[in-house]
Amino acid sequence: MNHPATRGLSLRDSLSIRVAPCGAAPTFAGADSGGKLFRSGYGAGIVPALLQFYRLAVLIAIAWLIREHHLRLRIQGDRPIAVAEVRAFLPDTHRLAPDPSPKGGLFVFDKSGEEIGYAARTMPQSREITGYSGPTDGLVVFGPDEKVVGVAIRHSYDTPSHVEDVKFDLLFMENWNGRTWEEIAAIEDLGEAGIYAVSGASRTSECLALSIGHRMRIGLPGENASAPGFRFRWQDGALAGIVVLGGLFAFWKQPKFQRWRPWFHVAVFVVLGFVLGDLLAQSLLLGWAESGIPWRTTPGVVLLGAAAFLVPWISRVPLYCTWICPHGHAQRWLMKVVPARWTLKLHDAAKPLLKAIPVLLLLVVLLVSFLQLPLDLAGIEPFDAYLVKSAGLATLCVAVAGLVLSLVIPMAYCKYGCPTGLLLAFVRRHSGETRPGLRDLLALGFLGIAFCLYRYHEPLTAWLTRA
Repeated sequence: MNHPATRGLSLRDSLSIRVAPCGAAPTFAGADSGGKLFRSGYGAGIVPALLQFYRLAVLIAIAWLIREHHLRLRIQGDRPIAVAEVRAFLPDTHRLAPDPSPKGGLFVFDKSGEEIGYAARTMPQSREITGYSGPTDGLVVFGPDEKVVGVAIRHSYDTPSHVEDVKFDLLFMENWNGRTWEEIAAIEDLGEAGIYAVSGASRTSECLALSIGHRMRIGLPGENASAPGFRFRWQDGALAGIVVLGGLFAFWKQPKFQRWRPWFHVAVFVVLGFVLGDLLAQSLLLGWAESGIPWRTTPGVVLLGAAAFLVPWISRVPLYCTWICPHGHAQRWLMKVVPARWTLKLHDAAKPLLKAIPVLLLLVVLLVSFLQLPLDLAGIEPFDAYLVKSAGLATLCVAVAGLVLSLVIPMAYCKYGCPTGLLLAFVRRHSGETRPGLRDLLALGFLGIAFCLYRYHEPLTAWLTRA
């Protein structure tokens, strides 16, 4: 440590010096391209901070474009009720006419012009009510006696497999039949009214039920129904506990406390994975971007998502990926089971190609959102597989394939397949950063793509339709 460039430096400063080629002077990790040392407090503080704010700003800008795009679609009537939808419940339906009253639905007429029923959708009045990852647009059809003859799900931002579970649960869907508009509006407790959530899709079914009730109350003359207030359930408490304990294990290195770390991992794997099923995923994050963050109805999941992004953004500690994610724990356990001699060492040339996989998956997510492509995003990640009862085939295949590959390539899915992990790694601080890197350039490219998809949505959609 007697090199002239190191005299007068503290031990901490000395440890940040790069090892230079033989005969060359050592340089700081924060040195510029000319080898000059950044002044303390400028290059070592301002530039990394600016990079962090840039990364957060890019994510917020892309999320804003997605949000504005879907808000524009909803306001412009992207999904008007069609005659065929109502005809499924009232076969004589011939024409629909708007109702200018506070109900804001549609009168249903037969071929002779006689009014035979009434139809209403829950959107956009109930768009603030969200399930796992967004709102659900429901259709309620009333017969000539002003009682419900059928309820249908028109569109939902929740996981498609969960939506299908609700659609085909006749006990839930037909439970509305025979009730009047006023009777539904008067429901305060779903359980007391005999309406129970669908097993394996509780958040989606509850979202639909609350949306229908809210829509009916909005339509009552003189009523100014508001969205449901803040709700904190035991699931939210469990998620909050997981976040707090994960933070303690990540930052508090007291040996007696750290002794419980393996048991915490097991508990998180079981509770978060198989009991709650609220793992962070692209389908969830995209739903939030498209329809808003449901902090009133699912505060625990929102807290988990906020901690997953903000803790590494501030502290460089990958809280979610290292300490919480059940799929990450499963891969680490496999590393301990399989002998090191059985693992494969990837060629250096193959790593950049494999790391491009999650980048391409994020591009797919962007295209699905803006172009409304019929792809279940839960199927590109393994996280929905932990809800075994309602998991789709695609997500099960991704989960199994990722774990099998992890037997020979340690942490294979985390390193080379996880788009959600890539987003969390993007915002994470890294020591010694003094200039934008490849990830920052890619992020700017994604922002440009999002802007083009937002700005030129109509011609792109028309082109895809013709194709």
